[in-house]
Amino acid sequence: MGHDDVEAGERTPVGYIGTVRRDNWEEPERAVFHSRNGSRLYLRAADPCDPGSERVPVYEGDEVIVMEHFSHISHHTTKEGTDGYLLPQRIVPIREEPGKVFARTLRYGEQDDGRRAHVRPGDDLVIEDLLLELNYVDEWEGQGVSGYVPLTPVLFTWMSFGTRHSDEMRRYLLAAARRLDQAQSLFRRVDELRQGSPEGAPAVRRAVFELVGATELAIVSLGRVVDMCMQAATVLSSTVTVPVDIATRCDAVREIRNAYEHIEDRALGNVRKTPHPDALAIFDHERVVVDGVIAYGAYQIDLATDVQRIIVAARQFLKDVAGR
Repeated sequence: MGHDDVEAGERTPVGYIGTVRRDNWEEPERAVFHSRNGSRLYLRAADPCDPGSERVPVYEGDEVIVMEHFSHISHHTTKEGTDGYLLPQRIVPIREEPGKVFARTLRYGEQDDGRRAHVRPGDDLVIEDLLLELNYVDEWEGQGVSGYVPLTPVLFTWMSFGTRHSDEMRRYLLAAARRLDQAQSLFRRVDELRQGSPEGAPAVRRAVFELVGATELAIVSLGRVVDMCMQAATVLSSTVTVPVDIATRCDAVREIRNAYEHIEDRALGNVRKTPHPDALAIFDHERVVVDGVIAYGAYQIDLATDVQRIIVAARQFLKDVAGR
């Protein structure tokens, strides 16, 4: 016990402090004794992991100083304004040195006990160990999102932090992610239309035509994603293995995509401007509407099973490529 502590223990407190609050805090918080330097009494706010404590005694001549606490840092692409805001990260204290408090980022999946970095006025907060993980970005982007989490914002945020992604890779992965997100949105709309029960012939016709149109555009978007996943090893030198759910369905997706994308050729009964017995099969809309199956020649895709497996696999694949 130091001299100041002994001296303080022999004196009679002139008061007690139970809560502290700085101007930039929303609410008062329970006061905790941090340290004393002569007549300077440093108090901090209690952290969630702190045990209960008595009010802090104050003695005649004390200068009470409330420390600032930091629980998060935020990342931005610009020095000013909110347009460049990316995401926050939780930080926890490591150690203190004269004039400095060192902290690190909380690891993804690490238990958070609520500890915060408490800094004396005028001291520096130093982030000594900063680590950002792609799964954390994905989880943060998914807050408040039900079901599928759009991949494009996840990859954009992730690739904003590093220089190891070439411009070509950034453009490629973001383009693939945009197509994937768009495909998911369109297939969700297709499912809504298939589950709906419009009343009256005009309403039914409108719903059917929208369902078929959305299916066509969704397959075109999904087909591009599948192609980009299959080509990633060649064009990006990716070492990530293409998932089986994509590799085993890529031919069916590609053939059906081509039929929808070149619908003017199929409408004339042609494939690449040459008559083909399978060409008109792409206009069998009844199976799409009734069974949720797209059939074309020897190929077919089930909207309820095949499509979702491809989307889930493609999302993880593109994320893995970006994370390597």
